[in-house]
Amino acid sequence: MQELPKMQEMLNAALAQASQECGTLLGQELEFRESACREVTRDAYFKGMENASFVVGIDSQEDYQGVFCLVLTLRDAIVLSGTLLGVPASRIMEKKKLAIIEPDDVDAFSEIANQVTGSFNAVFKRTLPRKSHLKQLLPKKFIPQQDPIEAAEPVADGDYYLLQAQLLLAGKELEQLDILIPLPLAKLFDLQERLKQELQGVNIEEAPVVQSPEKSTQIVSEPMSVLILDDNATQRQQFQDMLAASGVSPVSAALDADLKKLLSQKGLKAVLVGVTNANDQELSVCLKITANLKGLSIPIIMCAREWTRSAVLKALKYGAGDIIMTPCSSDELSSKMLKLVNAA
Repeated sequence: MQELPKMQEMLNAALAQASQECGTLLGQELEFRESACREVTRDAYFKGMENASFVVGIDSQEDYQGVFCLVLTLRDAIVLSGTLLGVPASRIMEKKKLAIIEPDDVDAFSEIANQVTGSFNAVFKRTLPRKSHLKQLLPKKFIPQQDPIEAAEPVADGDYYLLQAQLLLAGKELEQLDILIPLPLAKLFDLQERLKQELQGVNIEEAPVVQSPEKSTQIVSEPMSVLILDDNATQRQQFQDMLAASGVSPVSAALDADLKKLLSQKGLKAVLVGVTNANDQELSVCLKITANLKGLSIPIIMCAREWTRSAVLKALKYGAGDIIMTPCSSDELSSKMLKLVNAA
C-alpha cells in the first residue's frame, strides 16, 4: 500500500478532535482509536461487510473535490443515538440486540455525524494549504446481501483508502468507525508540502501587486464582528466585555430586535444567543436567525444555564453550531467562537 503519512496524520488529528467534541455532546467519554489502514475497492469492501450499517457521505469542496464517507454499524449508531437522547441503558441494549432503529435515532445519529464532520472540517481547514470545506450528506442505510452494489450505490465505484478506528464509549469497546476516501482524493490530501511550496511560489510572483504594509496591517488587525442577542442586560454586557477583551468587535441587542437589520451588518462572523431556559420556545430563535441569514455561513452559538440532551439535540437541529453552559469563562467563549468561525 502506498504510504500517505500527511493525510493519515491529518485524519488522526481530526479523530482526536471529534472524540473530544462528540464526547461533550454525548456527556460521556468517547474515543476513536486508529487500528488499521489499507487500500480496498468499493466492491470488495461492501461485499465483505457483515453488519447492517449507516453510510454517511461527506462532500469535500473547494480545491479538494470529491466525496468520502464514514461507515458505522447500525447497532453502534443505536448506542450513540440512545446515549444522546438519554434513553435508559437497558432499553439501548434491547434496541441494539434487536437492531431497532426509530426516527429519533436517525435524527440523533445525524447530529452526531454532523459533529464529527464539523471536527473534520475544522482540522482540514487549518491543515490543508488550499481552500477546503466539508459538507455532510444524508446518512444512508446499507444492508449486506440485500442492498445492491452498483453504479454509485452505496458509494461510487473505484479504489479507496480505508482507515478503521476502534470506537470506545465510556471505556467500553463498540465496533469500528470506517473512513473510506477515494484514492485520488486521499493522495491530493497528502500533497500538503508540495502545495505549500507552490503557494509560496505564487506569492513571490505576485509580490509586485501586494498591498502596502500599512493596508495589509489594517486588514489583518480588523476585528471580526459578533452579534450578541440576549434579553438579560447583565449577561449581555458580560458577553460584550469577554469578546471585546479577545479582540472581537461585539454588537448587542435584545432577542426581539430587528434581526434583518442586525444580521445584514458588514463583517458579521458569528451570532451569540443567550436564553433563560433551553426550551422549545426560546430555542426557536435559531430558526428566525437562520431564516434571516438566507444561506450565509454564519455560525450560531446558544447559551443557557442548563442543558438537557434533548435540548442540545433540538438546538443543533434548529441551526446552532455549538452550545455553551453559562456562566462560562472568557477562554471557553472565545475558543468556541473562533473554532466555529474558522470552520464556517
